[in-house]
Amino acid sequence: MKRNAFFQLVHKDDGTYLKSYPAMDGGEPIREGDVLNYIELKHYEDIMVTDIKEFAEKAAQEKNALFKISDEEMLPENETVVITTDPKRLYTKIRLYPNSSKGSRLSFHDVKDLLAQRNVVFGIIDKNIEMMLKARLYCMDILVAKAELPIHGKNAEITYHFDINKTSKPTVKENGQVDFHKLDMIEPVSEGQLLATLVPADFGTPGTDVTGAPIKPKKVIDKKLKHGKNIHLSEDGLEMYSDVSGNVTCVQDTVFVSDCYEVPADVGPSTGDIEYDGSVKVKGNVLTGYKIEASGDIYVNGAVEGATLISGGKIVLNRGIQGMEKAVMQAEGDIISNFIESSTVTAGGRIITDAIMHSNVTAKDSITVNGKRGMIAGGSVRSTQLIESKIMGSTMGTTTNLEVGFDPDLMKRFREIEELTEEMAEEKEIIMQTIDNLKKRFKLQGSLEPEKLELLKQNKERLEVIDSEMESMTEEYDQIEEQMQEAKSVGKIIVHDTAYSGVKLTISNVSKYLHSEVQHSTFVREGAEIRIKGI
Repeated sequence: MKRNAFFQLVHKDDGTYLKSYPAMDGGEPIREGDVLNYIELKHYEDIMVTDIKEFAEKAAQEKNALFKISDEEMLPENETVVITTDPKRLYTKIRLYPNSSKGSRLSFHDVKDLLAQRNVVFGIIDKNIEMMLKARLYCMDILVAKAELPIHGKNAEITYHFDINKTSKPTVKENGQVDFHKLDMIEPVSEGQLLATLVPADFGTPGTDVTGAPIKPKKVIDKKLKHGKNIHLSEDGLEMYSDVSGNVTCVQDTVFVSDCYEVPADVGPSTGDIEYDGSVKVKGNVLTGYKIEASGDIYVNGAVEGATLISGGKIVLNRGIQGMEKAVMQAEGDIISNFIESSTVTAGGRIITDAIMHSNVTAKDSITVNGKRGMIAGGSVRSTQLIESKIMGSTMGTTTNLEVGFDPDLMKRFREIEELTEEMAEEKEIIMQTIDNLKKRFKLQGSLEPEKLELLKQNKERLEVIDSEMESMTEEYDQIEEQMQEAKSVGKIIVHDTAYSGVKLTISNVSKYLHSEVQHSTFVREGAEIRIKGI
C-alpha cells in the first residue's frame, strides 16, 4: 500500500524530538511545509523555521532521522486531523497527523464526531476512514466524504410538422425589381392535421452535498405547446391539431391557424376600421385614418396611406406604405413592403423592403433593403441582429440613424426588473420591521391580540411571496444580462454600395458617425469601437 513519509513528536528526558518515518510503495517524502503547518496548528511558537528545514533535509537522507527541536519535554499530542471541504461541498478530505510518542490515537467514532462538528454528514466513506486509521496513513489527503451528484435533465423539445421557416423573401427580377407577387409564404393546413408534438422537459434528479444540502440539477428549458384559436391539444398536451382548414403560421413559438377575411376594395369609408380574429386580405388600398387589426396576417394588394396596421402574424404590402408621418404598422412576425416612407414600423421578425425613407423602423430580427433602389435615407432604423442595404443616407448628408444590437424588449424588461426589485426590497424592509415589532410585543405581553396575530401571519406570508418573486426575478435578470453580454458581438450593418456622410451607426451602445463616404463594407463592434471590414 502506498504511504507517504511522515513525522512524529518524540518525548525524551532531555527534550522533544522530531522523528521521521520513510515513505512506502512510491509515497511522497516529508515536505517541509507539512511540518510547518503542523507546528503552526499546535501553536509551537519557539521552534525555529531553520530547524524544521534542517529536519526535512535530514529525513530525506536517513530512514529514521531524529532531530531535537526543544530542550523541554512538550505536552503529549493526540492524533490530529485537518478536515478540508471544497467550496462547492462536493467532497471532504482528511489529512491525518500522528500522535506524539506519549499521545493517544483517534478512534473511528472520534473522526466521525469531528466530521459532524464540521457539518460533514452525508456521503461519508467509512472504509476510507477505517483504512486511514488502521494503516496510519499520515500526511496524506484521504477522501472521506463524497457528494451524490445530481442527474441532469433535458430541455423540452417541440417538433413542428409544417414549415415554420417560410422564406417570406420576394423574388428579385433580372432588372433589379422586386416581385411581390411570388412570396411563397402561405403554409396550407387541413382540418385534423397534426401540427406539432412535444417531448416534455426532464427536470433531472437533485443530488446531495457532503453537508446534506441538495444540489440542484442544471436548469432545463420547459416548453408548452402554445396556440391560438381553431387548434386543440391532445388530452396529455403533447400533440397539437388543427380544427379547420386554412393557413398556419408560427409567431414567437405560438401556432395560429386561420381562414382569411377578404376586403374586395379599399379599406375606407365603405368598410370602416377592420378588426378580425384571423388573417385579412385587402384587394384595394388602405386609406388615411383607417385601421386594420388582425390576430393573423395582413395582406394589402394596393397602397397604404396614413393608416394603422396591427398584425399578430405577418404584414405584406405589394405597393408599400406612404405614411405622411401618420402611418403605424406593427406585426408580431415579418413585414414585407415595396417601400416604407414617413411611417412608424415595428416587426417581431424581419423587415424586407426596397426602400426606407424618413421613417422610424424597428425589427426584432433583421432588416434587409436590397431591391432595385435598396435605400435607407433619413429617420431611425433599428434591428437586433442585422441591417443590410445598398445605399445608406444620401448625397445631401441626410441624418440617418442605424442601430443594431440589444433586443429592445429585453432592455425594457431589464429595467422593469431593476425597478420592481428595488420596490420589493423596500417593502420587505418595512414588513421585517413590522414582524420584529410584533415579536417584541409578544415577548413583553406573553400573547398577542387576535388582530395582531392575523397581521403577523399576513406579513410572514407576504414575506415568503416577496422572497420567492425576488429569487425568480434575480434569475431572469441574470439571464437577460447574459444575453445582453452575448449580443455585444452579434449585430452588424452591411452596405453593399455606399454609406454617405450624415449616417450614424450604433452597435450595442457604441456609436460612430460617418464623415465621408464608405463603400462595400461591413460595420461590426470590436471592443469599444466600431470597425469597418470588407463584405
